[in-house]
Amino acid sequence: MMPFFHYTDMVLPQILIFLLVAATHDMLGGWNQTDDAMGTVLILFLLSPVVTLALLVTEMVRCYKARKGERTFFFIDLAMVLFAEALAIDFYFLRQLRMERLHGNSLRG
Repeated sequence: MMPFFHYTDMVLPQILIFLLVAATHDMLGGWNQTDDAMGTVLILFLLSPVVTLALLVTEMVRCYKARKGERTFFFIDLAMVLFAEALAIDFYFLRQLRMERLHGNSLRG
């Protein structure tokens, strides 16, 4: 179960950044101008930091419960990097929305 959680956690921020870049270059065939697209982006926006934080907490608990000789900090470090990545992508997304609003450009083409 944990490898699936790791892979899901690694992919969620990447999907969000892929959707943002693809929508910027109009590679989604108009899908980015629908309400479903905005809902998907908002769900990914909210879900990716929560899932990466959950992974970080789980890895810390697993490391704490492991025996002294079996402790490894690789997965904790990986979870911290993924959490920082998810927060950075969300911050970038918020900056893009702010710039769109300041310049008066419409997000819907």
